[in-house]
Formats: sequence, C-alpha cells, structure tokens
Amino acid sequence: MRQESMDLMEFQRRFATEEACIEHLFMLRWPDGYACPRCGHPRFSFHHTRRLYQCSACKYQASVTAGTVFHKTRTPLVKWFWMIFLMARQKSGVSMLCLQRMLGIGSYKTVWTMGHKIRKAMADRDSAYKLAGLIQMDDALIGPKKKGKKGRGSKGKSKVIVAVENRGEGAGFSCMRHVPGVSGEEVLAVAQENIKPGSGVLTDGWQAYRVLGADGFNHEEVVLRNNKPGLKHLRWPHRMIANIKGNLLGVQHGVSSKHLQRYLSEFSYRFNRRFWESQLFDRTLHACVSTFTVTFAELKA
Repeated sequence: MRQESMDLMEFQRRFATEEACIEHLFMLRWPDGYACPRCGHPRFSFHHTRRLYQCSACKYQASVTAGTVFHKTRTPLVKWFWMIFLMARQKSGVSMLCLQRMLGIGSYKTVWTMGHKIRKAMADRDSAYKLAGLIQMDDALIGPKKKGKKGRGSKGKSKVIVAVENRGEGAGFSCMRHVPGVSGEEVLAVAQENIKPGSGVLTDGWQAYRVLGADGFNHEEVVLRNNKPGLKHLRWPHRMIANIKGNLLGVQHGVSSKHLQRYLSEFSYRFNRRFWESQLFDRTLHACVSTFTVTFAELKA
C-alpha cells in the first residue's frame, strides 16, 4: 500500500474529526472496498450511533477498530491519531506524561497503556524484517549508575544486544534486544531471529560472540581499545547505544526492565524509517491496524 507524506499542517487539516479518522481506518482495513469479515459480501449499511458496518447478506456487524491496536478503545480516535503522529515523528521520542497533558487524556494509566499498544505495533512491524550484509554487533548495560563491579559483570542493570547494518559511510537498519545475559546462547538466539544467514557479523573480542562463526554467520572479531581508531570499528552500535541511553534518561526519565524492550523497539522503528520521516504517521497507523492489541492486564502481568 502506498504510504502518504504528511506534515503537521496537513495532518491537522485531515484528521480534525472522529468521522475523518474512521473513514481513514476504513480505507486501511478495506483498501479494495468493503468485504464482510465473515462471508466476504461487498455491500453493507452503516450504523451511525454504534459506528458499525453491517453486512447486507449475513448481517454480521464489523468495526474498523476490531482486531487492531484500537480494539474496544474508549478514547476518541482523534486523540489516538495525534498520539501516533507525535510518537512517530518526534525523533527523540516523547514522554507519556507530556502526551497526557497535550491531549487532555484524564488518566495516566490510559495514556501509558496506549503508548505500549503503539510500541507493540512498531515492534510487530519490524519483526518481519531481518538485517543483511555486513553487520556490526555489540552489547551494552542500561540502567542507573551504581557502585561496584563495572562492565558485563555489573549488577542491577539491563543487558541489551545491538546490531546495525554497516553501509560504509552510513548505517542501515538496526535491531536492539533486551536479553537476560550476554552468553553464547543468547547472542546466537538474537542473531538467528534478526539477521539473515550468511551475513557478515563484526563484534568485539568477547568470547560469547564466537558462537556466530559456527552457525552460518561469517564472524569477525576486533580487539577494541579506548581510542578513536579502535572504537570506529563498531561505531554504529556505539552510536545507537549512546542515543538510546540519552533518550531513556532525558525523555522517559528511566524505564523499568520489564518494559524496556518496547522502548528499544520504538527507538529502532523510528531509526529504521528515518529517511521516510514525512510518511511515518501513515506507516505507523498502518502498523497499528495490522496487529492485535495488548491489554493493560497483560502489560502488568
């Protein structure tokens, strides 16, 4: 489906009403025209009070939000659309408390849940792609500064593996995964899930990465030193790590380990689409329509 470019003024003009949002969702759900989810019949009638589409043949009633991130929402779609636009287009991300104030959403619980629903859609969309070519991979610790042992043996911090395509002067696509540890088993699991077999993977000399060479990847390691010539070999994951740490601390003011992966996915999602910034709202809305929602109870479980 063709993705539309849209700036702030165009977005505000097009989606000023609930009816405009419903009409746009209808086009995303049924781009070739309505087809009853039960029997496939193309004709329908619209119930304005309940905002449901009723099949003229089998009388099945369908909603444009059913089976999407917006399923059973009580929040107006206008506010959903604004939230998606701001989360997708704000390069550094935006805090939920800020969105609550901007959009006039009464409950922080509501806006927090909405944010995680959108992040899930972003993560589900990126899960369909795998990195390829030359990959730089590294790991990092994310969390508050604490006294004690530093490095990979540090306690009380979240461990993250970062992989980024190296395209010479620029970075390609990326992925970031929150992992229990940085063992060979966990490194291999991340690589198998997110990198195409046969790709070249460059890492530092940490022994856990050596498992990559024995499982279908062209592994190369480099011994890094604390100087610019040494660090440039893994510059893309290092930049991603620095940026996500700044984002989590400066914008989100820290996140719990339990929900960290969704924030990592949100950050990677925007990074991977940085060259299509004007299309980010439409791309993200399409992702929200194409995935099932997650409930507050599931998020807190």
